[in-house]
Amino acid sequence: MLILSVSEGILVWISNLVGATLFTSTLFFFGLVFLVTICLHFSIRISSLTNQVRTLTQHMGILNSEKQSLEDQMSQSSFDKNTTELEKL
Repeated sequence: MLILSVSEGILVWISNLVGATLFTSTLFFFGLVFLVTICLHFSIRISSLTNQVRTLTQHMGILNSEKQSLEDQMSQSSFDKNTTELEKL
């Protein structure tokens, strides 16, 4: 885009090749193509990051569930130990 705006010869050649009557319309067209490409790139990146967030959230849920299960097992086993010690007395 910068090359097209700096070198008038290339801009004239591309305008004649495309069939544009004004050089500015060719410049704006390439600017629009550039912006659409940037938007498409960011859309793809956001989709990828959304999938990563979903996967990480699922993993966190699984780990939290396993942690809660282990805590319940530990509290149950400590409760069983306390009751057996009381029975011995």
